[in-house]
Amino acid sequence: MMICMSELSAAEKQNLLVSAVAPRPIALASTISRDGQVNLSPFSFFNVFSSEPPILIFSPARRIRDGSRKHTLINIEEVPEVAISIVDVAILEQVNISSAEFPDGVNEFEPAGFTESPSVAIRPPFVKESRVNMECKVKEIKPMGARGGAGNLIICEVLVMHIDETILDAGQKICPLKFSQVGRLGGDWYCRMDEFILFKLPKP
Repeated sequence: MMICMSELSAAEKQNLLVSAVAPRPIALASTISRDGQVNLSPFSFFNVFSSEPPILIFSPARRIRDGSRKHTLINIEEVPEVAISIVDVAILEQVNISSAEFPDGVNEFEPAGFTESPSVAIRPPFVKESRVNMECKVKEIKPMGARGGAGNLIICEVLVMHIDETILDAGQKICPLKFSQVGRLGGDWYCRMDEFILFKLPKP
C-alpha cells in the first residue's frame, strides 16, 4: 500500500503519522503570559536534540479544525520560557485532564489537581507531582506554516533540572525500572515503561 500525503486531509495525515511514529515521550509544558496567567498542556511532538547545549524541542501545532494557535504558543511568544515535566504512569490521568481545551484564563494546574512548584531560573512554575522537571529558556520558535495542523517548533535550552532521588540507581543515574514513563501512540493509545517490556541491547 502506497499513500501520497498530498492527497490526504490534515486530520488523515495526523492519524497516520502519530500511529506510525510511536511511542513518543510527552512534554507537560507549563508557560506563563505577560500578565501572569499560567497555562499547562501536554505535547507528544517532543524530544531531546542536543546535549551541549542541552536542547529540547516540542511543537504546539495549530488546531486542525480552524488553524488557531494554542495558549502555550501565545504565552511563549510573550514570555520565552517553559517548564517541561516528564510524564509517568502515576500522573497520566491528571495529564489527560490538562489536555482538555479550557477557556482562556483557566490555569490547568487546578482542574488537573497538580501543585505548582516555583522555578528558580524562569517564571513558569513546574509540576510538583512529576518526578523529572526541566526549567528552560526558549531560544527560537520555528513556525511550520499557518494552516491547521502546522507545527511550531519550540527550541529550548534546559537551564535547571529537578529529579526525584527515588528514581535514581546506585550510580545516581535515572533507572528505567524505577521511573514508569509513559509514551504516546495514535488515537487513545499509550504505553508505559515497566519491567515486562524493558530489555537491554549492548552497544556494538
